[in-house]
Amino acid sequence: MMSGRRVVITGMGSVSAAGAGGMPAVAEALARRPATIAPVAAFALEGCTSRLAAEVDEARFMALLDPDSVRRLSRICRMTLAACRAAVKEAGLPGGARLGLVVGSEYGDFRSGAEFVDGFLRRGPAGLSPLTFPSTVMNSMAAVTGIAIDAKATSVTLNQATVAGDLAVARGVGLIADGRAEAVIAGGVDELFSHVYRNLARLGALSPMGGGAPEGCRPYAKDHNGPVLGEGATFVVLEEREAARARGADIHAEILGAAWGAIPVAPHSAPIRRRDARAIARRALDQAGVGAGALARCYGSGNGDPALDDWELRLLEADGMREPVSLASLFGQHAGLGALRVAAAALDARTGRAPSLVHGIARGGCRTALVIGRVA
Repeated sequence: MMSGRRVVITGMGSVSAAGAGGMPAVAEALARRPATIAPVAAFALEGCTSRLAAEVDEARFMALLDPDSVRRLSRICRMTLAACRAAVKEAGLPGGARLGLVVGSEYGDFRSGAEFVDGFLRRGPAGLSPLTFPSTVMNSMAAVTGIAIDAKATSVTLNQATVAGDLAVARGVGLIADGRAEAVIAGGVDELFSHVYRNLARLGALSPMGGGAPEGCRPYAKDHNGPVLGEGATFVVLEEREAARARGADIHAEILGAAWGAIPVAPHSAPIRRRDARAIARRALDQAGVGAGALARCYGSGNGDPALDDWELRLLEADGMREPVSLASLFGQHAGLGALRVAAAALDARTGRAPSLVHGIARGGCRTALVIGRVA
């Protein structure tokens, strides 16, 4: 078990291409595995080498919000708020001075940034909108949501490729274990934006049309040729175990171990025998008191990026882990995906399965590991 205060999951909320809502919506999406990756409909892609994405139906998440109260919020802030409110409602969690918030994002609110700059380019200083400017900073999603749900403790915004959502959860666990918060809402959010999509495709960072394999998201497969982007927000409610029990909360699962860190080598080239490359997952397992062979499942961060997929497989194999399961082919690559992995592991634990490992690795060398199991 982790030293210090024990941390449990008491709520989850998600906005994704597969649906929107709390635990029932997440469970249904994982069980049905609907076809969510399709040609992009939100913007034109003439001349672009990629065409696919997992897009969110705005009507679904707006049903979780009061349209009048969020009319001035950017779309990514509305997704964040919808997911967090669903999670808080499910947990029955009040706000206040001991409630924190950790938001992970790969890209932030690029849409508002572009709108703000375009206003200046069209009209000069008179075109700079004071209403748009607050949304151009990376922590706008956390600021808006923190006010709306009355989260007055520590607020953290993380910007990290691939593992932003699960890293946010790990950091939230740390805030509670260290006594800096009694409860934390943690997860990730991203939205599809034409400028980001086109430039990633131009750089060869997305699965392309044509070539030796079709465009698509095929994590860990031999013919994987790049990620397919998704969008959405997923957040989980983390609480100190005894505080959750005292208020009669319905506890889904416990975070038995959490670790993160950077591997100080060139991206996706870490030797598997290096102690710093292997210590992170081992540390999470040691905290949990669980051996690799006792894990029911490993949720990996594979998203179809060949270098990243293969690197993760080598690291997990060296750690004695079972073959990982990826959710990217259902939800698309976005910052909420890591928190969806955490939610999926929590649902496994709720049904009585042995603990699961939620593992993540980013091109820059950031590695995360969370062990999630039943509450003792």
